[in-house]
Amino acid sequence: MRSSLAGLALLTFAAARSLPAQQELQRLAAVPTHDQKIVHRWSLEGEPHGIAVGRDGTLYAGLAQPQAVLAIDPKTGAVKNRLVLDSPDIASTKELVTLRTSADGTLLYIANGSDESASILAIPDFKVVREITTEGEQIRDALPDPKGRFVVLLGRRVHIYDARGEKELKTLPFEDPMAIAVSSTGTTLAVIGPEQFGDTKATSVAFYDLSTFNEIARDPLQTDKKIDAALFAANDRALIALASDTLFEKPLVTHSAKQMASGGDGKMRITIDFGDLVSSQKICLPEKHGPQIAALASPETLLYAERRCTASGTFTASSRKVSPVSLYGVDAYAIAYDRERSTLAVTDGAGYLTIYKVPRTTNTK
Repeated sequence: MRSSLAGLALLTFAAARSLPAQQELQRLAAVPTHDQKIVHRWSLEGEPHGIAVGRDGTLYAGLAQPQAVLAIDPKTGAVKNRLVLDSPDIASTKELVTLRTSADGTLLYIANGSDESASILAIPDFKVVREITTEGEQIRDALPDPKGRFVVLLGRRVHIYDARGEKELKTLPFEDPMAIAVSSTGTTLAVIGPEQFGDTKATSVAFYDLSTFNEIARDPLQTDKKIDAALFAANDRALIALASDTLFEKPLVTHSAKQMASGGDGKMRITIDFGDLVSSQKICLPEKHGPQIAALASPETLLYAERRCTASGTFTASSRKVSPVSLYGVDAYAIAYDRERSTLAVTDGAGYLTIYKVPRTTNTK
């Protein structure tokens, strides 16, 4: 059944590519606002989900309905290109959960969610490079490494493909992963998920060497919460993990990641130093957010969207290396940071695409 759907999807791709170019660019409807944090806001119908920023500032937005990708001018709201991935009469459910660009800015990686697939597009022309199907696994993220060698897919397991999705290089032996992150150097992959510690199930993080795909260490994250997003930060000296109500920072140094060892009673144990302790902060992520809910403005500055709440608080436990900065009161699905313009592109469930000024950093270390 999946192969049939994939074939139909490819026919849809071909039809979409053969559409004649529009003589006049469509423009998104501007939404007036008095919010001084906002640079531009446009109405974006069709359940906007994933968002990415191209090298030239072009915004790439994914729409769950009608399962399409838009290329949008960030100054005018003009739709420069549009590709419908699947038509409504095909029994596919591409949600376009995340959109991420390759290190060289030539490829767009799309995690399609419940469609059990990931799409790779060439940009800016939207030529379809590959659709990867994963029978029985919803793809919740498609994360390229910064060296342009691989794309890592987050499903029921973690799959590593070459950058163009032509060959699967490795399936990692980690069951039911929650979130993934790749270090800024492209040397290490972090996979976060549940693990049994004796009689207790808790959340842990496994580290893999991306030159060999071997696991090099596994550490507890000191929580049992479900993790929705993860990033390396502080020049790979910290791992950030976000749950719906908590932000965690785990320090990473060459000796901090430790192997599990069997204790005298047969239970697996790990020894940690004080410097290994995980810091935590109460937050309020939007209720229907995706994995792209946070981004780095600098190695030490974490940006994330947060709905209005009264639960936010300061970090506890060990000292930290990263300053978290909340875009407060924004019910975002996904955010993408534009480094050149120091702005945040945000999609939300109300059907808007908004460009925000980056909130100021408050040093609370």
